[in-house]
Amino acid sequence: LVPLLAIAALCAACNPFAHKAAPQYPKDPRFAEFTYETDDELNVQERVDSFNERIPGLGATAGHVLVAHFRDGADWQPTPDRQFWLTGVAQVPDTTITMLVDDSVGASSLLPGIHPLLYEYVPEECAFTTVDPAVANKVLGTDPEAIYSDWGSFEIREFAFSAQCNLIIVTGDGLNA
Repeated sequence: LVPLLAIAALCAACNPFAHKAAPQYPKDPRFAEFTYETDDELNVQERVDSFNERIPGLGATAGHVLVAHFRDGADWQPTPDRQFWLTGVAQVPDTTITMLVDDSVGASSLLPGIHPLLYEYVPEECAFTTVDPAVANKVLGTDPEAIYSDWGSFEIREFAFSAQCNLIIVTGDGLNA
């Protein structure tokens, strides 16, 4: 019986069809749930072009971003256009904050749902204000129709800023042709 149990345990460990456990990410009650999924490998990147090319009025001077493709069945059916999501935290100048202050919704009870790998870039002492996504898209000049541009289209889905810390938190998605 013991040899059979040992063989069963070894086979289970080598089974390519076995369910893989989801990665364990940090938890932070300040944030809404992050709902986007991907099969891509996730790497936090320190860059501003990902923000400024997709959100022209942002003027990010530093930032941390995750960009990944949605799960779309591309393994079994090719798709000509790839839908992606972006989530990030960026440092912005006072001029960006000023553009957003008049159109803010108010203090945030929950911050936008960003990927848990980005939590560490949002200082706990920063107070945030929510901006309606439609307003943020208009004020910051996103283009949901620009699928043929180098960076693809982009539309903000969740947005908040901290005037105190000159930070923004954004989650959105777009399409690359």
